[in-house]
Amino acid sequence: MTDLIQLEKNNSILTVWLNRPEKKNALNAEMISSLMQLTQELQNDESTDIVILKGKGDCFCAGADLSWFKEAAGMPEKERVETLKALPIFLKTWNHLPQTTITVGHGYLYGGALGLLAVSDFVILDQNSHLRLSEVLLGLIPASISPYLIKRMGFKRSKALMLGAESINAQLALAYGLVDKIGPSEKLPEIEERLIANIQKSAMQTRRMLKNYLFQIVNKEFNDELVEFSAKALSKAIDTEIAKEFIGTFTANEK
Repeated sequence: MTDLIQLEKNNSILTVWLNRPEKKNALNAEMISSLMQLTQELQNDESTDIVILKGKGDCFCAGADLSWFKEAAGMPEKERVETLKALPIFLKTWNHLPQTTITVGHGYLYGGALGLLAVSDFVILDQNSHLRLSEVLLGLIPASISPYLIKRMGFKRSKALMLGAESINAQLALAYGLVDKIGPSEKLPEIEERLIANIQKSAMQTRRMLKNYLFQIVNKEFNDELVEFSAKALSKAIDTEIAKEFIGTFTANEK
């Protein structure tokens, strides 16, 4: 892992900093490799409950580094495809992390940066931020991030932002469902703390179980198989010590 990302651990909360401020935290092969290594380590990390992603410097992330694309352009097609798989593989892995994830953004967020928002469980944004999917202006397409943007905002809205390549502000990003909370920069730490406190009212084990279940059912049809699957999932949750304790306490108080 390189110094292109920095890690800060506070009890069960891990903060991950994109640390390439001189390049507006643009994603290159080395940074993505470091992020991928981290996600692999987090898969079996029982000590980390919440992962927060932030960017050093005056903006969160300017998207993918065009120098990386220039290098890829000079490769044979098979090698180029393998190289460019790095970002979608990372996005898929981050999206499915067992931990609860929060991204806190500020400044300018371009291209791939919006993908980082879309694969997070919660997104907090500085109210003065500007977001843009500018790939088509460069002769490119947002292929790696588009599946997640469509899941997050819907097909019609995502398509308009990709084709129009217009800059939107934090207020619109909130209205579109890409962002969950916005506020002035000086209030972001307070918003973050309140969100964390609310999240941690529930047990880490329960939230992990819920995330895993949701990803398994998101594309399932409403049929008898789903009925069976959902009943088994609830049965498993009821059988945990956490649920037994809460149910026991609640029913005892009713008497």
